[in-house]
Amino acid sequence: MITTRMTAESEAAAQRYELLIEAWRAIYQAAIASPDFGSARQLADVRAEAYDLARTFISTEAAMIDAHSVEIASEAHQTTLRELGAESASELTEAAGEHLIAAVSYLTHELSVQIERDVAHLVESLRKAVLQVTIAARSRRITMKAALLQYRIGNAADIQFFFHDRGNAKWPSRKFVRAVWRHHLLSLYNEIVLLTLADHGLDQAEVSHVDPNAQSHGMRIAMSSDSELPTYAEVRSGIFHPNADAILTRGAD
Repeated sequence: MITTRMTAESEAAAQRYELLIEAWRAIYQAAIASPDFGSARQLADVRAEAYDLARTFISTEAAMIDAHSVEIASEAHQTTLRELGAESASELTEAAGEHLIAAVSYLTHELSVQIERDVAHLVESLRKAVLQVTIAARSRRITMKAALLQYRIGNAADIQFFFHDRGNAKWPSRKFVRAVWRHHLLSLYNEIVLLTLADHGLDQAEVSHVDPNAQSHGMRIAMSSDSELPTYAEVRSGIFHPNADAILTRGAD
């Protein structure tokens, strides 16, 4: 099922982001061990280095987003045309193409915002470390070097990066990236299916779950709100959550 591919691609995206995180951790560890620790210029240098890595990452990631999104959208379009018994089309319709561009832009923005959060967290963590070491050195009348050594012994764990949701729950950044990537691919697939069905005059779609015994399998949804059936917008967060193994299809007449 196409959801297996979505899972694999989102896991790969999470792994790519984890590599960026590891590079940021290396920057942090180098800053903690640097002779310039606590200098006025260090925070600015760390921020600049972190953003340099981020720019390289997002440039490469944008190409990955484009490529995988086009493939998923095309698969949704072609599969739906086959289900309709319609003539195959090599290109998306204008409306579907515009929707694809908007979806790609949204995912790129989501990743960029998380990068901003994570770089800010990196710099703020270093600032707090400098403050803590400075306070320890002054209060105990020891050198910054001695205070820093004590700090490093007591804070040996790697710096962690998180996404905070609206309920103030924390997700590791890697997990967040996986979730937004997979939700993007799943949503894009379903929405291209809906657009294709609508272009052929259909007003309903059907949920297809990898588990035929799932409660949602076979559920019919309406294209518009003037129906007794639920709409895609009404079931999206419940049935089509980031880890869902369900997609939309034409279904049976």
